[in-house]
Amino acid sequence: MMNNNRYWLFLFSCLIIGLVQVTTKNGISQWKLEQAQRYAEQRFLGYIAEARRTLKRFYYLPYLVTNDETTVRFIDGEDRLEKRIKKQLIQLDKAANTKGWYLLSDTGDLLVSSVERSKLSKKNAGTIVSKIHQQGGAISVVTKNKGVTPDYFIAAPVYRASDVVGIVAVQIDLSLLTDQWFADGEAVLFQNPREQFFLSSDHKLSADWFNDTFNSQPTATKRELYDQTHIRVWRLQGKDYLIQSIKLDDLNWRLTYLTPLTSLNQTTNWISWSVAVGCLFIMLLLIILYQRRQKKLSNLRIQKLIEESEKRLSGMINKTHVGLVLIDKHGHIHDINLMAKNYFCLSDSMISNIKAWQLFEAGNPNSTTLQLLKNLEQHQELAEITSVETMARRSDGSYFPVLFSISSFPWHATTYYLCTVIDISKRKKAEIAVQEANKTLQLRVEERTQDLKDAQQELVESSKLAALGRMSSAITHELNQPLTGLKTLLSSNQLLMERGETKMLKANMDLVMSLIDRMANMTSQLKSFAFQRLEKPYPVSLTDALQETLRIHQAELERVDIRVRVASNISMVMGEEARLRQVLGNLLSNAIDATQNQKTATIVISAHTEQERVIIKVQDNGCGVSEDQLETIFEPFHTNKKMGEGLGLGLAITANNVRDMQGYLIAKNNPEQGMTFTLTLKSADSE
Repeated sequence: MMNNNRYWLFLFSCLIIGLVQVTTKNGISQWKLEQAQRYAEQRFLGYIAEARRTLKRFYYLPYLVTNDETTVRFIDGEDRLEKRIKKQLIQLDKAANTKGWYLLSDTGDLLVSSVERSKLSKKNAGTIVSKIHQQGGAISVVTKNKGVTPDYFIAAPVYRASDVVGIVAVQIDLSLLTDQWFADGEAVLFQNPREQFFLSSDHKLSADWFNDTFNSQPTATKRELYDQTHIRVWRLQGKDYLIQSIKLDDLNWRLTYLTPLTSLNQTTNWISWSVAVGCLFIMLLLIILYQRRQKKLSNLRIQKLIEESEKRLSGMINKTHVGLVLIDKHGHIHDINLMAKNYFCLSDSMISNIKAWQLFEAGNPNSTTLQLLKNLEQHQELAEITSVETMARRSDGSYFPVLFSISSFPWHATTYYLCTVIDISKRKKAEIAVQEANKTLQLRVEERTQDLKDAQQELVESSKLAALGRMSSAITHELNQPLTGLKTLLSSNQLLMERGETKMLKANMDLVMSLIDRMANMTSQLKSFAFQRLEKPYPVSLTDALQETLRIHQAELERVDIRVRVASNISMVMGEEARLRQVLGNLLSNAIDATQNQKTATIVISAHTEQERVIIKVQDNGCGVSEDQLETIFEPFHTNKKMGEGLGLGLAITANNVRDMQGYLIAKNNPEQGMTFTLTLKSADSE
């Protein structure tokens, strides 16, 4: 108990010291951060004002050249003025301490430069020209390439009347903004509108390093001070920095000011630990005094606790709903609780005359429980059993099921064994009832399953007969008309042969061949259903299949405004060449037929990739179908055409081919007019 108290006292002391250290550190940190925040704000605002003054003195420079009449004359074609203007630009460059002056045409071509090797790239020139034409006045442009200092250009247009005929650009050295005085570790960062860093005053935290390390800005940790002020902190290269950021609307730049917190954190830690050490000495003194007082009361308190513990333990054992029996290694019962007495129907006089093994099934000599209780002295190492089901015996000779557990129980230098007994008679009855219910339920499930299988087989047979009936009806309907025509034509041919009218006979034979071709076309659609299934899709060129389909239907597309939009990164899809061409051909033919009665027929074919799949859409401005027909549009013999124009198998065959290629096909009406068929196939690049 004494050791336990010391442990908790030590733990409490450590907790108090820790709280003091943390509280002190937090308070000092808050105070120091408030000071650093105010100081950094003043420094940052002063720097912004100085940066604006530095840049402002360059804004008027391009106008020294744009307002010169000589510049306009040179741009108009007086080439003899080139040397004069070049000399002027060189003088202005030296006087203004800039990095270069450039005279550009209105299209961005370099006309004259103050430097021998122009530092103005075509890309930068194009950017300047674009912004000049967009804004129509003076502009500023900053560019940044990795590994080099940023380029900052101030440019103004050269006007002839109200037309822009040229541009004057001045290149400024932005190191002027970072040469100003900064305290140790402080830094200022510049970002363009795309949130890319282009300038830094600290070579360790360079703009290139920020751009390589972060997408835009580092993730800031927000903190709230006691005065409700919110600050943000960046963790860079293992150091914390207080950050303050502002956007300059006139330049469209974002400036971020970094104040290092390393010194502040060191000061905070030193002060907080000094306070913690002082508290430690005070706590040690209080602990010594407390231990002396507690030592005087410990013996009385321990004695009282032991007495109370024994009473409480005895009460708990007698009131528990589990039978407990304490036995020695010879099997004699030393103690038994009230629940165990009730289980076995034992009186106090009976307990002293029986052994523990007599309370369990004596009729089963192979019982593990019985053998263990009879030979505890020989099997002490096995005397650890948990939740074993066995049969217990009451004093009247009746048996009941129990869960039996035994474990060693050292007590006053002697090893006893604590036996736990739980009556599970109710649970056993419930288990038997559940088993019977499960058997009954299983029989019912088997009966219902067989009934469902029989009903399903009948439904399949009925569906097959219904489909066969629809197919027979459709075939009879479609073939009767041409057969009747053939019969009539052949009868008339016999008369024409007798009369010798060969011209009429030849015309009738042409009609006969036309009807035969029409019947062959109908039967070929039926043969498509017997087409061999595709075992495994393979890469097929979508562009080749689409071009072949367009060539086949070239004559029919002469009246159609056909538009094809295929993404450049699409080449191969997973499928089968013949099936893919048939699918594309059927979808295109369907769109052509749908736009037959439109004054301006339009068909749009597009393809793009989406999550390792290729999405192909065929859109028309035709007649469309009703919402009810959309549900059955891919079923066989579904058609909107007149009798004799088709069996309604085209879209059914198309849907089957798409499924064979492990894709899927969706049809929907357009919001305004026509329909869109969406074909989805696997991209060959994903395999």
